[in-house]
Amino acid sequence: MFSGVSPTYRMPEAATRRREAEIAEVARALAAARCAARLAGLGTGEFAVRELLLTVIQQIDRAAEAARRL
Repeated sequence: MFSGVSPTYRMPEAATRRREAEIAEVARALAAARCAARLAGLGTGEFAVRELLLTVIQQIDRAAEAARRL
Protein backbone atom coordinates (compact mmCIF):
# COMPACT_ATOMS: atom_id res chain seq x y z
CA MET A 1 0.00 0.00 0.00
CA PHE A 2 2.78 2.48 0.96
CA SER A 3 5.56 1.04 -1.19
CA GLY A 4 6.98 4.50 -2.04
CA VAL A 5 7.34 5.61 1.59
CA SER A 6 10.56 4.86 3.42
CA PRO A 7 10.22 3.66 7.02
CA THR A 8 13.35 5.57 8.05
CA TYR A 9 13.67 9.22 8.91
CA ARG A 10 17.02 10.92 9.03
CA MET A 11 17.36 13.36 11.92
CA PRO A 12 19.40 16.48 11.24
CA GLU A 13 22.96 16.42 12.52
CA ALA A 14 23.78 18.04 15.85
CA ALA A 15 25.67 20.89 14.17
CA THR A 16 22.65 21.67 11.98
CA ARG A 17 20.29 21.66 14.95
CA ARG A 18 22.66 23.89 16.94
CA ARG A 19 22.98 26.36 14.04
CA GLU A 20 19.19 26.52 13.62
CA ALA A 21 18.76 27.12 17.35
CA GLU A 22 21.33 29.94 17.30
CA ILE A 23 19.65 31.58 14.30
CA ALA A 24 16.27 31.34 16.05
CA GLU A 25 17.77 32.95 19.17
CA VAL A 26 19.17 35.85 17.10
CA ALA A 27 15.77 36.29 15.43
CA ARG A 28 14.03 36.42 18.84
CA ALA A 29 16.54 38.96 20.16
CA LEU A 30 16.06 41.14 17.08
CA ALA A 31 12.27 40.93 17.45
CA ALA A 32 12.55 42.04 21.09
CA ALA A 33 14.82 44.94 20.11
CA ARG A 34 12.39 45.98 17.38
CA CYS A 35 9.49 46.00 19.85
CA ALA A 36 11.50 48.01 22.39
CA ALA A 37 12.44 50.60 19.76
CA ARG A 38 8.83 50.93 18.64
CA LEU A 39 7.63 51.37 22.21
CA ALA A 40 10.31 53.99 22.85
CA GLY A 41 9.21 55.82 19.70
CA LEU A 42 5.63 55.88 20.90
CA GLY A 43 6.73 57.43 24.17
CA THR A 44 8.38 60.49 22.67
CA GLY A 45 7.12 63.35 20.56
CA GLU A 46 10.55 64.59 19.50
CA PHE A 47 11.08 64.29 15.77
CA ALA A 48 14.83 63.58 15.93
CA VAL A 49 14.38 60.78 18.46
CA ARG A 50 11.60 59.18 16.43
CA GLU A 51 13.70 59.33 13.25
CA LEU A 52 16.66 57.72 15.01
CA LEU A 53 14.42 54.97 16.34
CA LEU A 54 12.99 54.37 12.86
CA THR A 55 16.55 53.99 11.59
CA VAL A 56 17.28 51.51 14.37
CA ILE A 57 14.17 49.51 13.44
CA GLN A 58 15.23 49.46 9.77
CA GLN A 59 18.68 48.16 10.71
CA ILE A 60 17.16 45.51 12.98
CA ASP A 61 14.92 44.40 10.10
CA ARG A 62 17.97 44.15 7.82
CA ALA A 63 19.79 42.04 10.41
CA ALA A 64 16.76 39.79 10.85
CA GLU A 65 16.55 39.25 7.11
CA ALA A 66 20.25 38.37 6.97
CA ALA A 67 19.77 35.89 9.85
CA ARG A 68 16.89 34.22 7.98
CA ARG A 69 19.12 33.76 4.92
CA LEU A 70 21.79 31.89 6.93
